[in-house]
Amino acid sequence: MPTIKTFGRLKITMYYGDHGVPDFHLISPDFKVSVAIESLDVLAGSARPRELREAIEWARQNRRLLLARWEDLHR
Repeated sequence: MPTIKTFGRLKITMYYGDHGVPDFHLISPDFKVSVAIESLDVLAGSARPRELREAIEWARQNRRLLLARWEDLHR
């Protein structure tokens, strides 16, 4: 489970064994969220609105990086 980005206590990670839609995970001590890379829709879980907004904005600006990392992990 590589960490792609860290925002204080919040981490953006990906799992090697994930199947289905390309996604990333937001993980903190208080919550776990799965987010689709293409649409940036929350697939599972919930987070504090401010932290979720910050992570989604970063993901929006770095969507190509996230897709490339996801593809690398699933080859």
